Amino acid sequence: MKIGASTILHRDRPLNWTLFKEFQEAGIESLELTDYHPDFSFTDLETFTALRLALEDLSLHLNSLHIHLEIFDDYDLATLDTAQRDKTLIAYRQAVDAMEALGGGILVTHHIQIPEPDEPLHAEKRTAFVDNLGTVAEYAAPREVSFAVENVPRGYTRHPSRLVQLMTDLGAPNVGVIIDTGHQNIVDDPVEALRIIGEHLITLHLHDNQGERDEHLLPGRGTVDWDGVVGALDEIEYPGVFMYELSRPEDLAEIRPNAEALLKRGA
Repeated sequence: MKIGASTILHRDRPLNWTLFKEFQEAGIESLELTDYHPDFSFTDLETFTALRLALEDLSLHLNSLHIHLEIFDDYDLATLDTAQRDKTLIAYRQAVDAMEALGGGILVTHHIQIPEPDEPLHAEKRTAFVDNLGTVAEYAAPREVSFAVENVPRGYTRHPSRLVQLMTDLGAPNVGVIIDTGHQNIVDDPVEALRIIGEHLITLHLHDNQGERDEHLLPGRGTVDWDGVVGALDEIEYPGVFMYELSRPEDLAEIRPNAEALLKRGA
């Protein structure tokens, strides 16, 4: 299993060869990029092509790109407004084009504005989300791009069973689930969440907390049951990257030894 890390722990620096080199020297094999970095633009395809070449030069695997389109405009895949829907689909297609220029991989999103089942317009917005994500997934498929829908500590996708049902309703082979262990630890047991998601799991956000706040701590510094997490990944035969999402730059050097220790304990 490849050991990966999100570039979010250096979110204040631009994406480039120099930054990637630091991850490589820390023993990281796979990266998740994020759109929080300075000068990031989904329409700058030349830059994404250059980043792909930088990754290839360093023999780094690109796993995913974590997109936060809601920070750029009022995009919403669950919208019932035609104009908002149209501009949202354009933005998501641009994200797909960026990922294609990077060489393909997974687009991660947790921007899922589906109301609770007992709230107004739940059924309509849920249907809109499924239809619109299905539309962009169809666009993404021939470009070797997939989508991963993420659980959140508050909101509709805090319950993993709802994510499974979304996958069933979508029926798209290039849409799966990402479980964020820190998010789930605020709600309930990440280990059980992994078992519930099962075959739909295509990537991870691994980090720890005390069960109250989204702290993005190195595994072992909080209350997540890491032996259970590794055991559940083995049970469901998870095929993806052991991907960390930490917030402190000084933790980069700790990721590989931490991952090796966790995976060895679970072996």
